[in-house]
Amino acid sequence: MLSARKNLTKKSNSRKNAFGSRTFSSRISYDYIIKKLKSRFFLPQFLRTIKKFGISGFYGGNKVTLITDGDVFFDELFKAIDSAQLSINLETYIFNSDDIGWKLAKKLANKAKKGIEVNIIYDAIGCINTKALLFDYMKKMGIALIEYHPVVPWRKYFNLYLRDHRKLMVVDGRIAFIGGMNIGNEYAGKKYHGLNWRDTHIKIEGPAVKDFEYFFLENWHRHGGPLVDISKYFPGIQPVGDTIVMALSSHSRRKIKPIYHTYLAAIANARKYIYITNAYFVPDTRFVKSLIRAAKRGVDVRIVLPAVSDIPFVQHASRYLYKRFLKNHIRIYEYKKAVLHAKTAVIDDIWATVGSSNLDRRSFTANLEVNAIILDQSFGEKMKKQFLKDIRNSDEIQLEYYKRRSFLQYLKEWLCYRFRYLL
Repeated sequence: MLSARKNLTKKSNSRKNAFGSRTFSSRISYDYIIKKLKSRFFLPQFLRTIKKFGISGFYGGNKVTLITDGDVFFDELFKAIDSAQLSINLETYIFNSDDIGWKLAKKLANKAKKGIEVNIIYDAIGCINTKALLFDYMKKMGIALIEYHPVVPWRKYFNLYLRDHRKLMVVDGRIAFIGGMNIGNEYAGKKYHGLNWRDTHIKIEGPAVKDFEYFFLENWHRHGGPLVDISKYFPGIQPVGDTIVMALSSHSRRKIKPIYHTYLAAIANARKYIYITNAYFVPDTRFVKSLIRAAKRGVDVRIVLPAVSDIPFVQHASRYLYKRFLKNHIRIYEYKKAVLHAKTAVIDDIWATVGSSNLDRRSFTANLEVNAIILDQSFGEKMKKQFLKDIRNSDEIQLEYYKRRSFLQYLKEWLCYRFRYLL
């Protein structure tokens, strides 16, 4: 394992930065970002704030495609796999043994059969209902697999607490997919006979893919994955667009939580609006206060949350916070068209994030997560447009109506919020 990581470090010709990524020569300066995007207020303050945390690593020259439809997501995923020439790395919390899962497994197996390196990290708890036959088939077909943190009785808490919650795929070191969609029928639409959950993913092409590839390989070697041919994972990448992107992992080698602290920096420097969409929203006190401070200085703060959740415990805990938000002029909406599973935010048309991280304690302190920060006016406007579309499919929560909820409902919310640290 140690030799593998040394080999990875040597061949990638890079050096570590403060948040566990790599610093490549194609990264761009903060001065370049400010000049290119011409933001007089938000960007300079935001960039100074994250610099104090030691968070850095923006790439220019990227193309980012927003994906908010499950069928489009799987079409793009399958297309990328079909085009693979060197390597495919997939890291996912859930890999179901349903129609979508088997379709993807067979495509990956076909590539492995042709000599392309295919590596998969799947989470033991996320895949607890997945039939072993699926993984046995892929292993037999030459796909390398790692089960992240299997349940074992001799480890603390049976090894249940720390989970790999990422949804990441990198093809040939040139295309990366990240977001909230797992591998399963729930996320597919009519074309693939799925449940059409409302989720968001992005496809990234360009120099920023290097960091997402590194995040995967760091985890791969850390958990005993076989040595890989680095030449198949870090090709020279020329600019393919003009979008600025930063890759963020949830963990750092210091006492910094890169996704969490970047969120706080963006909220603290917002001038016009903060629009958040999140499936499991139970933020800590510091995060809550930062949103309230933003609202008090006149920022339009709105949050879209699920009306129907696949984890009711979290939903009840989240609703406990509604009164505090509503009293401080933060608008809350519950999305009712389908199960909401997205984890996104957009601020002032210029800053956006898409990834796997929920806004809760588990995502910020325990799980492996991966998010992208996108600094781009055009992309920010697309995110804002999608947010406003989601609002049209939501019910706004009114303070007076919320106060009239039953005592039983209040008790559920109170208990779930008090015991949220069990999540």
